[in-house]
Order: sequence, then C-alpha cells, then structure tokens
Amino acid sequence: MAKSKPTRRPTTTKRAAPKPAARSASSPAKKSAPKATNSCWRAASGGPSLRIGHGWDLHRLEPIAPAGPGRPLVIGGIKLEEPGFDRGPVARSDGDVLLHAVTDALLGALGMPDIGQLFPDTDERHEGQDSRLFVTAAVERVTRAGYRIVNLDTTVVLQRPKIGPVKERIRMNLAKMLGVGADRVNIKGKTHERVDAVGESRAVEAHAVVIMERA
Repeated sequence: MAKSKPTRRPTTTKRAAPKPAARSASSPAKKSAPKATNSCWRAASGGPSLRIGHGWDLHRLEPIAPAGPGRPLVIGGIKLEEPGFDRGPVARSDGDVLLHAVTDALLGALGMPDIGQLFPDTDERHEGQDSRLFVTAAVERVTRAGYRIVNLDTTVVLQRPKIGPVKERIRMNLAKMLGVGADRVNIKGKTHERVDAVGESRAVEAHAVVIMERA
C-alpha cells in the first residue's frame, strides 16, 4: 500500500506595519495646544483688565482762621471737631487730605496726571473748593477709560481728633462718590505715636489704594 504524501500547509507571513512617511518641508506641522494666557491681566482689547493705583497726601495743620491760615478740618467730606483742638489744613481747596489721596489713586491707576497737575493750587478758581469735585472728576475719567472700581482701601494718619466716631459716615461718603457699595470701601485711622509732624498735630496725611477692572 502506497504511503500518501503529507499535505503542506500554506505558510502565512506577517505584514509589517507601514512606516510613517517622512515629513517633508512642505507638510504642515502638527499644532500644539495653545499656551495658557493670563486672562486676568490682559483684556480682549489688548489693554490691562486690572489696574491698581496708590495715592498719598499730606497737609500742614495750623490754627484755624482767624487765628491762623488753617481751614476747618474735613476728612472724607466730614468735619472733625474736638474740644480744645483748633488746627486745620492749610490748602487752596478745603484741604480734605483723604479725598485728595483717593483722587490721586484713581488717576494713578489710569496713568494720568496727578491732582496737582489737573487742579493746581495756583488756580484761584479752586479757592475753598469742595474736594468731592476732584473725586467726581477722577471717577468720570475712570468710566470714560472703560473701567469700574473694584474696591478702595484707605488709611488716615492723624494724632487728633480721632476719626473712629465718624468712620462709618466717611465710608458711606466715599462709597457714594465712587458709585460702589459700602462693602467695597475701607477706612482705617492711625495715630503717629506723637512722633514727627503728624504725631505733634502739625500735619495730617492719608494713603489710598484702589483696584479697578475693565468694564
């Protein structure tokens, strides 16, 4: 009996995966994910979306007229009085040191000229001027520039009288002038520990910091 020949199974060869074609100089490069940008700082228009400004002012205190050249002591639009204290600021306007500092903070945040340049004390039209006018003018510039006020923090440095009893009234005044809620305005009163001109009640000073954002 003849032996049958074993059947040969067809062999299969594995097809190698095609190698990726080399990228030619004309082939478009794969786009990478866009880098994160600081959207808090740059607005869509290209300008800063946040701005910060600092203002500072100081006025010499002298006996109030007619005893001297001093004016009634007004802080944040509120008149301060204390028995036995007869000094007030020497200024062309009403000498409201806090409102002057706030005005400079607003103008400074916008990179604009300061209060002395816009409302020079050599201009007789500002004689005894209510300093709320300066704040209002600065706020109008903020609005025209396309910004709105986020918050304001201030410090009044005055040996006497104390601003504690009228602090809330000053805060409400500032909020109204800026067109913001009172919760966005802060005011702190400090003495100068009887050191230097402020501590000896020969001067009063104020600091203000404001943050604004693009409207």
